Amino acid sequence: MIRLADRTWPEVARLARDPRAVVLLPLGAIEQHGPHLPLAVDLLGAEEIARRLAPLLARAGFRPMLAPSIPYGVSTLAVGWSGTVSIPVGTYRQLVVDVVRGIAAHGFSRIVLTNYQADPDHLRALGAACRLLTRNRRLTVVVAGFVPDAPATNVMNNPAVRRRMRSPRPAAEWHSGELETAMMLSRHRRLVRTGIARRLPPVWVDFRAALAGGARNFRDLAPGAPGYFGSPATARAATGRAVMAMRVRRMSREIIAALRKH
Repeated sequence: MIRLADRTWPEVARLARDPRAVVLLPLGAIEQHGPHLPLAVDLLGAEEIARRLAPLLARAGFRPMLAPSIPYGVSTLAVGWSGTVSIPVGTYRQLVVDVVRGIAAHGFSRIVLTNYQADPDHLRALGAACRLLTRNRRLTVVVAGFVPDAPATNVMNNPAVRRRMRSPRPAAEWHSGELETAMMLSRHRRLVRTGIARRLPPVWVDFRAALAGGARNFRDLAPGAPGYFGSPATARAATGRAVMAMRVRRMSREIIAALRKH
């Protein structure tokens, strides 16, 4: 995959004239992910979606190009935890808009935002940014990964995903639980504190009800818990590889269809 940041300006000018060009822009977050995972999980997840999506786009006739990631996002739920950096909703919305418009100003007209951050405020800001950007009829912007206004059962969280999990309660897995730990084991094992992860007891919380009831921080969801939800100890690298491959394969169908309408 072509990395735009590695190219010179004349090279980028030529790439932008290619009618097959699709720019992938990973959107992450820097926030706590329990005592066993690094702050950059959401950034690394977004970049992994882009890495896996690129060859599928190429097979469909596009020419994927990777833009430098936006590492910070809206992390309202993790505010107050050491290392978390949360951008306000309005600031983040404008940041995404300005970066995408900056890319489009050079002639790129298809942008795929790969997003691995599921904080409700982050998704709200991302949705607002996409609505502003798509007012430009010459610009196609689609989101891959955690998508604003997605149904509860979507490509990132559905029965097919749950069937591949080892957790005794797959529907209750969430932040820094089995799946995020498995994803990190599959791609960035050296960043996982595996000795800690294997000893962590499960933390079961009805996070959907808590969020609907107004919970605004991970500490509200599970007072006294160390910032993870689910069973990290059940995570395996093979699960991370299988689930991410399935997720990206399924989301690629809708993304390719949207890009072909341009």
